[in-house]
Amino acid sequence: MKKFALILIALSFLGLPHAEAASPTIRVIDKPHLRFDGTFRENDLATALLPDGRLGVLVYGPPSSRETFVIDAALVDEIQLFSQTATPAKVVAENWLYRLKNTTRDNKVVVLPYGNPDEKLLKKIAPSELNFYRQYAEQQLEKFLNRPIVAESGWSEGRSRLSPKFIADYNDNRRLLRGLSTLTTTPEINLLRARLGVVMNPLLNSEERAFFSYDKNKEVKLVSNKLKVVSGRYQITSSGAKLPVTLVNNFDTATVVSVSLIPMNSRIHIENVNNIELAPKSRQQILVPVDVIAPGSTLVRAQFLNTKGQHVGIKSQLNLTATIIDSRVAWFTTAAAVLLLFGAITQSVRRVRRVRHEK
Repeated sequence: MKKFALILIALSFLGLPHAEAASPTIRVIDKPHLRFDGTFRENDLATALLPDGRLGVLVYGPPSSRETFVIDAALVDEIQLFSQTATPAKVVAENWLYRLKNTTRDNKVVVLPYGNPDEKLLKKIAPSELNFYRQYAEQQLEKFLNRPIVAESGWSEGRSRLSPKFIADYNDNRRLLRGLSTLTTTPEINLLRARLGVVMNPLLNSEERAFFSYDKNKEVKLVSNKLKVVSGRYQITSSGAKLPVTLVNNFDTATVVSVSLIPMNSRIHIENVNNIELAPKSRQQILVPVDVIAPGSTLVRAQFLNTKGQHVGIKSQLNLTATIIDSRVAWFTTAAAVLLLFGAITQSVRRVRRVRHEK
């Protein structure tokens, strides 16, 4: 019996981690307040951060070391940005951030994927992005708290009801930004890519999901246009020409790109251009050789290539019209024009002589 009792005591000690997991959980989450352009959508955040507000009560309680804080790093980033605004409410945000640091100091902290997106949905449609959101959230929250934290799955709650149309938009946006991140190291791309997940926040209602989905589409388009091949129209009048193609890099970091040029028919021959250095905040023109095989119109699709040879960024269109005149036709036309001119002069001379003779 004594041995059996000792086994029970040992098992009770082994069960301590389970008891620890059952400790009170405080979820520091909320709906997103920030538009994708970095401006605040509404003004209720200041009220929520007061000691008796829905976010204030989470950090203004008595200190404890037995709690588990589950935190959305995107919310903390929003509040940090709010604390930098030139409004009286900035003090409220500063106090809340101070309390969050102190309250969590001796507690376990678990960080959610950035923006608190629906993990189940993300595992289905974009598991690699879910890993990116976890890593980005861990990096941001560790920087703020200045201490190690835990980034693990299974802490998310709730389900997003994002419609198939908005899911398709999300997939297009994430692929576009992920591709651009292979060309430029600007933090602007990674921040926008991380924020895409907020459209799957389970706390959003249908109207809010639509708002943030359309807002996301607009901002991704604006940012993607900062690194592109400029579309244009060209008139070619010889069998060999050099097209002045303009490349744009409006990001604050330099990059090296290659340009893919694909004609949609066989009237011209054009090759890719490799390893072009683009300075920050610049427009650069390159001369692209073109060989005309037959006259007519040709659409050329232009897009950047990364070092793996993958097409990334937005697609641009170069509209080419070749109107080449054969050299024999040109000689005949010129000769005919000379003969017409000579005939006109002869008629004029005859007319002058006739007038003189009549006088």
